[in-house]
Amino acid sequence: MLRTGDEQKIVIDIAEIKAKRVKTTILSGFLGAGKTTLLNHIIRQNQESRIAILVNDFGQINIDSDLILSRDENKLDLTGGCICCTIQKDLLTGVINLMKQDEKPDHIIVECSGAADPSQVLNTLSSPLLKFHLYVDGLFTVIDSSQLLRSDKACQDLLECQIKPANLLILNKIDLIDVQTLKAVKEYVRKISPKAVMLESAQCQVPFDLIFGFKDLPELKRSGKLKEMDVHVHSADEPAGVVEILPSVPAQEKSIKHDLVFESYSFRSAAPFSKTAFNTLLDDIPADIIRAKGFVFWDDPEDPLVLLNLVGQWIDIDVFIKKEEAQITETRLVFIGKPGWKKKYDVERKLNDCLIQSESDHT
Repeated sequence: MLRTGDEQKIVIDIAEIKAKRVKTTILSGFLGAGKTTLLNHIIRQNQESRIAILVNDFGQINIDSDLILSRDENKLDLTGGCICCTIQKDLLTGVINLMKQDEKPDHIIVECSGAADPSQVLNTLSSPLLKFHLYVDGLFTVIDSSQLLRSDKACQDLLECQIKPANLLILNKIDLIDVQTLKAVKEYVRKISPKAVMLESAQCQVPFDLIFGFKDLPELKRSGKLKEMDVHVHSADEPAGVVEILPSVPAQEKSIKHDLVFESYSFRSAAPFSKTAFNTLLDDIPADIIRAKGFVFWDDPEDPLVLLNLVGQWIDIDVFIKKEEAQITETRLVFIGKPGWKKKYDVERKLNDCLIQSESDHT
C-alpha cells in the first residue's frame, strides 16, 4: 500500500504472520475416559515448550483444574457452563487474552468437558478473530475402551461425535479388557473414523514425542463442515433441557432444545465424612449417575484426603497428594447423570447423612 506524500511502502507478510501462530491442541473424550491423566503425562514430559492450558469441566467446582499438575504453565478454568450455551464466549475471550501477553505460549491445549462435542470447540477456535494468532493441528480423543461398547444410545451418539472429527485417537484402559473386546472396540471405532491415527494405552501412558511427533496427521475439518451435537449439562436445580436466554424474550421463544442433556450436582463440605458411611453410600450408587469425581475429606487419620473416581459402576479411591502450593481440607465432589437423578435418589440428603458434624457448607 502506498501513502501519498512520503510514499512509504507498507508490506504485510502473511506467510510470516502465519508462521508465528501458536500451535493448539484440543483434548476430547467422554466422561472418565482419561483426558486429565493424559494432560498430566504431557506436562510431566514437556521439557521446553511454554504450555497454556484451558480447562472446561462440568459442575460449579472444576475438579479437573485441581488435578492438573502445575509448573510454569498458564491455566484458565472454564467452569459452570456447557460449551453449547455459555463457554464458547469464555473460550474465545481466554485465547485472545493469552495472545495479548508479552510472552505468548508456544502451545495451547484445550481440555474439553467429557460432555462436550469437540466440533464446537474446533469451530470456535477456527474463528476469523483467531485466524492469524493460532492454528489447531490436533484434535485428540481419548476413548475408554472398557466402557465404549456398553454405553446407551444417547451416549453412543455423543461418543461418535467425539471420535469422528479427531485426527488422533487414544484407546485407553486396554489393560481392563481382553483381546476380543479390544478387537471389537477397534472395529467399532474404525467404522466411525477410518483415517485417524490410533494409539493404544493403559492409564494414558503415551510418550510425549509420540503424541506430538506425527508429521502427517489427517487434516481436520474446519468450521461449517461439521455437524455439531448440542449437549447441555445443567445444574440439578435448573429445569432439564431448557436454558434461559433473555428475560424479555417471550416464553415460547426463550428455550433451547438439546440433543442430549446431563444433570450435574456439586457438593462441598468442610465437615469430614464418616469413612464407613461414605463407603456404604458408594456400595449403593445408582446406575443413573454416569460420572462422579472429586476430593473426599474423611475421618481416616492415615489418609484424610482421598480422590474419588467413578465411571459407570467402576469406582476407584486413591490417596491424593495435592500439588505443593495448595492444600485441600474439605470435600469437593461433582456428580453427573441422567436428568432427574438427584431428586430421584435423594443424594444430597444421603451425602449430608455421611457427615460427622451436623453443620456443613455445601452447595
